[in-house]
Amino acid sequence: MSVFGRLKALFGAKANQAVESLEDPRASLDYSLTRLQASLRQISDSLVDVSTARRALEAQRSQAQRAIEKAEAQARQAVRVGREDLATRALERKALAQERLNGLDDSIASLEAQVESLKTSQANLRQKIELFQARKEQLKALYDSSRAQLRVKEAASGVSNDLADAGHAIQRAEARIQAMQSRVEAIDDLIAAGALEDALAPEGDDIDRELASLTRAATVESELERLKAEVSGEAG
Repeated sequence: MSVFGRLKALFGAKANQAVESLEDPRASLDYSLTRLQASLRQISDSLVDVSTARRALEAQRSQAQRAIEKAEAQARQAVRVGREDLATRALERKALAQERLNGLDDSIASLEAQVESLKTSQANLRQKIELFQARKEQLKALYDSSRAQLRVKEAASGVSNDLADAGHAIQRAEARIQAMQSRVEAIDDLIAAGALEDALAPEGDDIDRELASLTRAATVESELERLKAEVSGEAG
């Protein structure tokens, strides 16, 4: 793989990691669960509010019922004492209290229906959350397993690429060495054929080189005889 190819692969891997971090399904699953749990809390809060309102209306209903009973008793007492005017006023109060009681009954019935609906929604959502949590953990485990397998495959692929690069480097080195050796052999052949001069060889032709060798040998022999004579004179 070329340098450009390796850089491209590196930047591609970095980009994939960035995208993966943004699209991590585990984070999406956790966020979805958080939203579901928030909805459950809202239902629970609404259930508390509706139940509180129903209890308040039930308290008002009790007051209206007592007002009806009181007005009924007052009307009876007024009739006994011959005061129809008071009985009429008492019955009018009873009628108003009855109207109020009927309205409260309707409101309480509506709130009771809301309470039951909220309880049903709460139970259903709790069940869905439990199922979602189980499925979420399963999916997260599968995701982690798949990601680990993918990393192994990517690592193995990277090793293969590195080995291929090393193999190409060896081939290039061998080819270079072979080319250099061939050039050395070619130069030796040209020198041997006399087409080129060996820059490392002494100056002159083969006769000159042989005469120079004999001269050096004679010089060495002369120097040796001189040393022998000097040593013999010192000994005498």
